[in-house]
Amino acid sequence: MSELIIRIKEGNITVEECKNGITSFKPITPDSLLACINHSILRGSISSGLLPRNCLSFTSGDNGVREVVIMHPENRADIKYFETEYKNFPIMRCVFGFNVSNEGRISGCRLGVIADERPRPTTPMFVYPFGNVNGFSLCIGNNPLPHVKSFHTMESLTYHLLSLPHNNHNFTSQNNKLGFEQRALLEFMKGRPPEAYYSDVLIPCVSTLEDFIAGRHMQ
Repeated sequence: MSELIIRIKEGNITVEECKNGITSFKPITPDSLLACINHSILRGSISSGLLPRNCLSFTSGDNGVREVVIMHPENRADIKYFETEYKNFPIMRCVFGFNVSNEGRISGCRLGVIADERPRPTTPMFVYPFGNVNGFSLCIGNNPLPHVKSFHTMESLTYHLLSLPHNNHNFTSQNNKLGFEQRALLEFMKGRPPEAYYSDVLIPCVSTLEDFIAGRHMQ
């Protein structure tokens, strides 16, 4: 028969073990105690349900918040800059990150630009050249977002966000190679193929797709 006792006194932690009538004592650090507790916690399996097409990552935290990263499936979209509509406008290879609460509320929207290649952790990222994005943080203003009842419906959310009106919030001409203001950049790209972003417009950053998925700030 054995017995294990943990004694905490004045910041000192001692493990006392009594086995076969012999008692031994061992001092341990707070970090060691915390690691033992974490390894002893039984965590049940987590089912995401059906995920959306082009879902690159799904993470579920102990606080119930789920993080989903989705790659927009197309390289064209209908966008709007103030009152000007640009139909079938070329866009970069965009990835979106969302935090979803237990109640299905979406928060913490992120938007990044990756290289036009098959996604992998080391895929390079670029500075988003238009407005409404600061680093990877996407500003949606007062526009409401739908509640998520099932993750597979989130694919339509990328289309919705791209269709929201663009303005000059967080825009700077330093975020494109040409040094254009936003309207000039839109006019420059509207008749060109999406590949022109990578040759003429986009500025690379240090971050990779793995950084974006992990929620690290753009570098």
